[in-house]
Amino acid sequence: MVCCKITQVSTEIGRRTVIKQHLVKEFLMRSRSLASLQKILVLIAIVGLPWIVFVNVSFGQERKIDSMFLDLDKKYRIPEEWTTLPFELEDPYKRVKNGPPLANVINKANVEWISRWIANPKKVVSNAKMPNLGLDFEEIKSVIVFLSSLKEKEVPQISWDAFLLKKEDDLSEDEYDKMDKIYNNGKGVWGRARCTICHPIKGVGGNVGVGPDLGEITTKINRNWLYDWLGNTKTHFPDTMMAQFRFTDSDLRGIVEFVMRDTQFVPEEKEEEEEGEAKEPKAAEPEVQILTEKEFNNIRKDTALLEKGRDVVEKARCFVCHDIKGISELMPVVEKKREGLAGFEKLLYEIRCLSCHRIQNKGGTYAPNLTITGSKIHMGWEKEFLQAPDIIRPLSQQMPKFNLIEEDAKAAVEYIEKNLHTKEALPNPFEGGAPPADVVAAGEKLFYEKGCNTCHAEGTKGGGVVGPNLQTVGDRLQPAYMFYHLKNPQQANPQAVEPNFGLSDDELKSLVGFLADHVQKKEGNK
Repeated sequence: MVCCKITQVSTEIGRRTVIKQHLVKEFLMRSRSLASLQKILVLIAIVGLPWIVFVNVSFGQERKIDSMFLDLDKKYRIPEEWTTLPFELEDPYKRVKNGPPLANVINKANVEWISRWIANPKKVVSNAKMPNLGLDFEEIKSVIVFLSSLKEKEVPQISWDAFLLKKEDDLSEDEYDKMDKIYNNGKGVWGRARCTICHPIKGVGGNVGVGPDLGEITTKINRNWLYDWLGNTKTHFPDTMMAQFRFTDSDLRGIVEFVMRDTQFVPEEKEEEEEGEAKEPKAAEPEVQILTEKEFNNIRKDTALLEKGRDVVEKARCFVCHDIKGISELMPVVEKKREGLAGFEKLLYEIRCLSCHRIQNKGGTYAPNLTITGSKIHMGWEKEFLQAPDIIRPLSQQMPKFNLIEEDAKAAVEYIEKNLHTKEALPNPFEGGAPPADVVAAGEKLFYEKGCNTCHAEGTKGGGVVGPNLQTVGDRLQPAYMFYHLKNPQQANPQAVEPNFGLSDDELKSLVGFLADHVQKKEGNK
């Protein structure tokens, strides 16, 4: 954080210096004669320093530093006109309902958890948005019976090894070793898929802010449902923000075991009172009556309870936040038809790329904007990256590994190359070939003179970790984009913390030449 602040300060100082230089130059050009200059100097001497300060402040108020800086050299701006896309993008953040759909909820959560949740949501999850409806036990039972009638599909009954269903204390040494092997495999899948990008655990993680907290999932989720959900997210909820990963059966079994058993997911027990600390005795909370699985099986086909539950749900206006097909006449649910999706459009829908990325004016802001990716990235590198994402920004967001097949990656690259670029092509400073050796050498010298290695590493050569690793940046970025990005980083990315050094075109060309020379060789990294 300190490094970022220092970088931002140095960036601002650099901007001010360039601006002052430009203004002085402009002022002197307009002062055509020495006589005019002398008059101005006399006027300044008469008015004094306060006037200078006032003019400076007023000027700063009229024109912000950023806008003034951008006005200095408009010809280097990235064109803002984009290509027209062949289909309409679906913005995943424009969801009408605040709560999840209730179809198949009886398959997802166990009955005991549902009864506790309806009785007092905030007691189950402290920051729960669902209100306490004040229902009695008979009403709660009826609601659960009604919810069970909404079930549209049966959850596949997965054959689990018997020892996985035991408590850890009941495991033999051999069984524990077997469980541990499955658990470690799941831990690896969790890490590779980078699940913590979307999902916090007890408030930690979940930078995107679209996934639920998994801190108490072990008390809620049906093991078979979790397996089926991770393998077929779209069949459960077509509009889910959850991406469709290509997990194998072994991956699914491993991650289910990791989630269901890992102690970090189990709710923490409340700390006991410290010795010698006198506290007011807490008022005893009324005991909540819980519907057990056995009791539920005895009443689940009771039509009278079902109708009563429907009535309770209607009166409680549950449909305001939830899709409830059983009472669709009150709040019609319009389903989007997605049959026939193919190519990149299908991939956008399944993987939910726009949950993190942005294309034109739709999507998230967590990951890089993809609007002009075709003008920015080498497509050969992009195709390989989509199939096996590597760590580019050590301290920032990382792309999950979706296990995309080559056909999916090819479709994405073809779409990007054809549609996601600027209408006006960015000129390549090395049109016709690789950068000459003398240009590369000059760029390398400039790279270290400007202290670029403070934020960027070069593979094994060391360097900073604030910015992307530049080991194979020549494989990744097109020289034309690098030139325009370095000319004005804040124009290419308004949130960029990279300093603008005010480099000349020749200096920029040499620096880009040095970076473009960083390519992946067949025999290994350069």
